[in-house]
Amino acid sequence: MISPETGLAAERTALAWRRTAIGCMANLLLFIRVAFTSEYWPVTVLAFVAMVALAVVTVIAVQRSAVLHSHRKGDWSNGKRSITAFAVAISAVVATALVIAVAYSISSISVT
Repeated sequence: MISPETGLAAERTALAWRRTAIGCMANLLLFIRVAFTSEYWPVTVLAFVAMVALAVVTVIAVQRSAVLHSHRKGDWSNGKRSITAFAVAISAVVATALVIAVAYSISSISVT
C-alpha cells in the first residue's frame, strides 16, 4: 500500500491560511465601513483597533502560508508563535466587535 504524501497536508494547510487571510480582508472592509459611517467617536476608534488587529492576522496568515509553500517536505516550523499571535489578534477583534455592538445597542436605546 502506498502512503499518502505528507506534502499534500502542508499544501492544504497553506491554502487554509490563505483562505483565512481572504476572510480577514473581507472583515477588514466591514470595519472600514463602520469606522467611516459611525457618528460616535468611540466606535470609530474601536473599528480602527479591529482593523489593525485584522491587518496583523492577515499578515500572519500570508506569512504562514508562504512558509508552508516554500519549504521542502517535512522542513516546516511548527508555527507556535504564528498561531499564538493569531489567536491573540482574533480575540482582540472579537472583543472589539462586541464592544461596538454594545455601544450601538446602548445608543439606539437612548435615542428611543
